[in-house]
Amino acid sequence: MILMRGLGESTVNELAEITGRSAQSLYPHLDALVAARFLEVREPGESGRRSRSFVCGPACRAAPSDPATGRGNAQAAEVAALLLHDACARLRRYGQISEGAPGGVGLDSPSAFSVELTWVDEELRRALNAHFDAIRELIQKGRMQRSGRRTNVIVAHFPDVTLREAKASRDA
Repeated sequence: MILMRGLGESTVNELAEITGRSAQSLYPHLDALVAARFLEVREPGESGRRSRSFVCGPACRAAPSDPATGRGNAQAAEVAALLLHDACARLRRYGQISEGAPGGVGLDSPSAFSVELTWVDEELRRALNAHFDAIRELIQKGRMQRSGRRTNVIVAHFPDVTLREAKASRDA
């Protein structure tokens, strides 16, 4: 989904080239994403292209909070969970090929991982969001250049919710 947001509109062949998968293998995934309204199909006449293309659908555009009310949006959390699920599969594939392979250290390392639980006040949350925006700009720059090694970047922060808090919210 993040890829589609950056590309705006893509044919299945363009997606196959970017992802390194065959176009045929992408169709079941694209059909499921269309059915779930994460993607929409543009027919050749609509898009000005010679073949069907895909664009982000309404579910893909879910914002973390409703701009009109400022209240949270559960659909955005679901989108993020799906993205992290996809990232898990990608991490496992990376782990399979990286075992025993030479790699750099520090700034030369091909990967970096950090999962932290912390406490964030308003000032720190704003600073996190500023860094998040800077990272998204770097991602967009890399996407435009399309040189070097294709790399997954995962950045997220969200309030930690205990099971007790989630249950109390459902019961309320």
